[in-house]
Amino acid sequence: MEPMLDAPPAVEQGLDTPPDAPKTTTTWRQRMHGMQATGTQRALVLTALGGLLIAGVLTVLPDGSLGPTGLGFNTGRVNAGRVSDTLDHAKPGECLNWPDRSPDAVEIVDCKNEHRFEVAESLDMRTFPGSEYGPDAAPPSDARIKQISQEQCQNAARDYLGPRFDPNGKFAVSLVWSGDKAWKTKGQRRMLCGLQLLGPNSQQLAYKGKVADVDQSKVWPAGTCLGIDPATNQPIDIPVDCSAPHAMEVTGAVNLADKYHDVMPAEHDQLAYIKDNCTRATDEYLAPVQLRATTLTLIYSSIALPSWTAGSRQVSCSIGSSLGNGGWSTLINSAKGPLLINGQSPVAPPAIPEERLNLPPIPVVEPPVDTSSQGSSSSSSSSSSGSQSGQSSQSGQNQRSQQTSQSPQGNQHMPGQTDTSNPNANGNTPGTPQQQQGNTFLNGPPPAPAPPPGAGAPLDGPPLEEAPAPPPAGPVGGGAPPGPVVPAPAP
Repeated sequence: MEPMLDAPPAVEQGLDTPPDAPKTTTTWRQRMHGMQATGTQRALVLTALGGLLIAGVLTVLPDGSLGPTGLGFNTGRVNAGRVSDTLDHAKPGECLNWPDRSPDAVEIVDCKNEHRFEVAESLDMRTFPGSEYGPDAAPPSDARIKQISQEQCQNAARDYLGPRFDPNGKFAVSLVWSGDKAWKTKGQRRMLCGLQLLGPNSQQLAYKGKVADVDQSKVWPAGTCLGIDPATNQPIDIPVDCSAPHAMEVTGAVNLADKYHDVMPAEHDQLAYIKDNCTRATDEYLAPVQLRATTLTLIYSSIALPSWTAGSRQVSCSIGSSLGNGGWSTLINSAKGPLLINGQSPVAPPAIPEERLNLPPIPVVEPPVDTSSQGSSSSSSSSSSGSQSGQSSQSGQNQRSQQTSQSPQGNQHMPGQTDTSNPNANGNTPGTPQQQQGNTFLNGPPPAPAPPPGAGAPLDGPPLEEAPAPPPAGPVGGGAPPGPVVPAPAP
């Protein structure tokens, strides 16, 4: 891992160093990584973090990789035997603690007291096949420690906690090993998988109680800023100083146990409850007018089933700014101060009068539904359909009468039509009834159709007898048939 600090690298004092050589700064390495699961409503990618402990002062070195790594004790002038003895005797379920500036004083403590590491499994690497962990083997590299932690510790933590393991919780899965010095001089091959709580700048925070007995919800006090991975623009759920680049600022937390107790609510019920309470908490942290001026938005998530089963009941409320492409903007300073978003001061939208923000909500009045008209709708529909058919037939007759009464436009010179602009065009004198315009029949209009049988006006008496059939017509060009030819008399 390549150092990224401004401080010069410290030189470890080894066995081959001459006794009269000047004392140098003792270097300790703590490499720790938290395997954090993704959230329900937003995906979080955690960057692997490495810690460099120089003269007991812990600083953080991001190496840009993912997954957990080990917490190693690279001892120089430190009592390597004490560290090795502690690792040999630590068992699953026990807790380790050490002072802030003296990790060489690591010891096994009661988990009811403050501690920094809870052991999930003890791994004796000498039992692993191959010569990688043999007596003459070189210490594992950073990449190998990271790989061992991924392969062994994640499953070990799941098996250790069982259903109380929260993949989205605040405790990070990690690995502790003795370091290069104890590996070489003491032949220490034992590693410990366990859980730790990371605080600002990835320092291990002391906490009380076992992980299975506490709420593992990923919440922080209001005003805490959460870091950002500059390579992916994704939030890192590790607190940082707000003056450093970060993705979100915590405004509060919501405890769903206050309403739902041990019964897990549906997600839409969760979101409605969380939204109301996060909005209220954010308004208390930052006035709505100030929040609007920062252009930041409210961020929250719901609790998934594995987290609820593990006992997590709280959700964090935060404010941040999305880039719109799945990433997050880089924030500098708190939202209460001179905030910078991606290096620029936020451009506040036009101000809204404060009295408009406190207007009471307008009640929504739904019109009453008249159910009495539904019963008569079927009876009225039949009468309305009959009236509509009568109206349609009447309208059709009106349209035909209008078409026949109106003179055609632009076709006065067509055959069979007369010019109605001149009333005397057909030789009709004033006072003479004008012929009806319409279709022209060569032999006069056709006779009217006979009424159907039984139609017509009712008769006052018995029905009349049918008229006799007319005699057969004579031949065409009639007259009497010619008689016999009488010869003319002789003169």
